[in-house]
Amino acid sequence: MKLKIYCNIQLIHSGRETYSWKSFRTVESVQSDQAASHRLELWNTWDNITNEAIQPPKEQLPSGRELQRKDWVTLNRARAKVGKTASTLHKWKLRPNSECPCGNQNQTMDHILSECTEGPHCTDQDLRDCTDAAQAWITHWRDKI
Repeated sequence: MKLKIYCNIQLIHSGRETYSWKSFRTVESVQSDQAASHRLELWNTWDNITNEAIQPPKEQLPSGRELQRKDWVTLNRARAKVGKTASTLHKWKLRPNSECPCGNQNQTMDHILSECTEGPHCTDQDLRDCTDAAQAWITHWRDKI
């Protein structure tokens, strides 16, 4: 039995090691002037989600980056259609039901964006462009979701 020392840790060598650890990264040779377009091409190939609230990938931050952190987080939760809604909290077993205070059976992000009578509404386009309607929605919902 052989012993190998790595960083002062002794490992027992059995002779039957498997090399199942593979790198999750790939290395590709790309010219520096083509790197940005190459990243976008890889992203577009990988991304198959059709959500109008999320802008296509580009090398700059999306609209709304000047907002305070809490507002920025709320905006991006709405854009991604995830958040601490009653439906999500019920799914996580942190709430007994998924009912919205307005009476709807399911308080989802889509519901509070477009249907809920408890607050203002906004569209995916409003969220993407961070319009006044989106900012009014954020101000109303930021402490609730």
